[in-house]
Amino acid sequence: MNDILNERWIEILKILLSNTQPIIISDMEERLKVSNRTIRNDLDKIDEIIQKKGYGRVVRKPRVGIWIEVNEEKEKEFRDSIKMTNSYTQPFSPEERQEYILNKLLKVQAPITMEELSKELYVSRITVFKDLDEVEKYVKNYNLSILRKQNYGVELVGNEKDFRRLAGDFFQGSSIHDLNRDCAKYMNMFTKENLYTIGQIVKESEIEMEFKLADESISNLIFHSAMLVERVKQNKTVRLKEENFSDIKLQKEYSVAKSIVSKLEKEFNISIPEDEISYIAIHILGSKLQQSYNFCENLNVLENVDLNIVNLSKEIIELIGNILSTDLTKDKKLLIGLALHLKPTINRLKYDLTIKNPLIDEIKENYPSIFGASWASSVLFEKYYGFKVNEDEIGYIAIHIGAAIERQKTNTKAIVVCSSGVGTSQLVSIRLEKALPNLEILDIISKHEIENINIKKFDIVISTIPIDYHLKPVVQISPFVGEKDILEIRKWIVNIENTKKLDLDLVEDNSKLLFKQDLIFSNLELKTKESVIEFLSYHMEKQDYVEKKFMNEVFEREKITSTAIGNGVAIPHANQSYVKKPIIAFATLEEPINWSGNKVDIIFLLALKIDSNDATRKTFSEFYRLLDNEEVLNKIRESNKDEEIYTLLTEGRE
Repeated sequence: MNDILNERWIEILKILLSNTQPIIISDMEERLKVSNRTIRNDLDKIDEIIQKKGYGRVVRKPRVGIWIEVNEEKEKEFRDSIKMTNSYTQPFSPEERQEYILNKLLKVQAPITMEELSKELYVSRITVFKDLDEVEKYVKNYNLSILRKQNYGVELVGNEKDFRRLAGDFFQGSSIHDLNRDCAKYMNMFTKENLYTIGQIVKESEIEMEFKLADESISNLIFHSAMLVERVKQNKTVRLKEENFSDIKLQKEYSVAKSIVSKLEKEFNISIPEDEISYIAIHILGSKLQQSYNFCENLNVLENVDLNIVNLSKEIIELIGNILSTDLTKDKKLLIGLALHLKPTINRLKYDLTIKNPLIDEIKENYPSIFGASWASSVLFEKYYGFKVNEDEIGYIAIHIGAAIERQKTNTKAIVVCSSGVGTSQLVSIRLEKALPNLEILDIISKHEIENINIKKFDIVISTIPIDYHLKPVVQISPFVGEKDILEIRKWIVNIENTKKLDLDLVEDNSKLLFKQDLIFSNLELKTKESVIEFLSYHMEKQDYVEKKFMNEVFEREKITSTAIGNGVAIPHANQSYVKKPIIAFATLEEPINWSGNKVDIIFLLALKIDSNDATRKTFSEFYRLLDNEEVLNKIRESNKDEEIYTLLTEGRE
């Protein structure tokens, strides 16, 4: 039945069949966003079709409503035919229309007429023209364009490799307006049978590899293999320059790709060019690996990783550790995990493959300082390989760093002093551990025993009696451990953990090294990120902090990826080779602006010089911690005085 009923008619049937009571047309208008008259016409056609099939009839009763009288003998067949169809979603907003159009352009094998789009979207041809303009702006990011010809239609044109890159991003979880929106509903580009068959071929070929791929990498490989099959059927194939893939043939991944392609040719009765084998090999080379927990503790694993990648990993760890004022160099799991992650990362960058990080928004929101510090590693990629990295790759590095920092966290260790017997001691211990999971009780002792315990083994003394002890903090509590006692201990735990994290004296007098009052600008009335970058870069260059090429380099980096990091903050920056002296230019805006899809009203233009003196490194460390401090950021937003903002930036951190 689905080849006879259009999608909206099927949705009307679903509405009627899911309601146990008659439904009025106005309720369907609200859901379907079409006119009363359109629904009435639809009901006439639906009634005609289902009566012809013997499924039943549409009943309409004035002042009662509409329902379907179903033929009981054919009810199962009727409902099964409805279930086989995806839910109808009418694209009414401009954003949804534009995604619908791009979806069609990627899927069709022939040009689409304006008339066809106009009818499907229930809008005028003029509206379709405007939507196409927006779609064209988006596809230009992929070096593609939309060909429009009268009496011909519209179609996507450009390099096949760029077409597949766009299709991969769009169908695998990104869209024109929100790169992290779930686009699984668009995955009807391939039949389920084809996807299953290709999935089996890919999974069989994984056995031939000397490593396991992560689940998302398997999904990506299945998608790109399916895309290959569909496009080859249409005579659309990837062309690679010889210099781009001559070395690929020497890799073991090439033989795996060859095996996949051979099976695809046999299964789908097609002939696949040699360039496509290399293209699949590139995707395998850029695939994320599955890393087991124990695997990441054996340094011998690094023997199979290129020395440059290992050295890059070590430099990234040292650099970010310095910025965050924490020693990460002794974490073996971090080094191994990061090096194994960077191996396919380098291949992705080398062969211009993109990968979407589904956690990027959460990383920016929850760990802005770690994400900001991880951006600094971009200079090392340029140093080793001459590549620029995007925010998705930086996000994955931030995940590895965040995990390492979490591993460093240790519970506050306490000695409990109690002189009221074993029963009271156990009660105190149980109540403390239940209320304070980050408190580790090492021992319960009597008052006179405390002098015999090594002070390096514990952080705090919790006592139910008054004691005279000055080597570590002492918190006196009730033997019954009341709410006030818990709050008081919690305050001390926070203080102790903060003290462990950083030594504030290291950065006490260094803040003014990177912020200058005459490079702080509040409440600017600039409307675009380009104008903000131009404004701040001009003033940095004027004061001889950066070279003239600095601004262009900032723009080049912004083309690759947004430097918005969450909390309404952006940290645009450039290659350190164009920095004469390290500095941060700062601006707040009168109104938030669109910064590559993010709302931003606080901008730090960073002139990084990572190899500068130790004091500057420590200052950058404190700067990145500032990005986590919403209270200070909000105070900065509220201020309209440059001098006050300067004070908040240099002295106002907690």
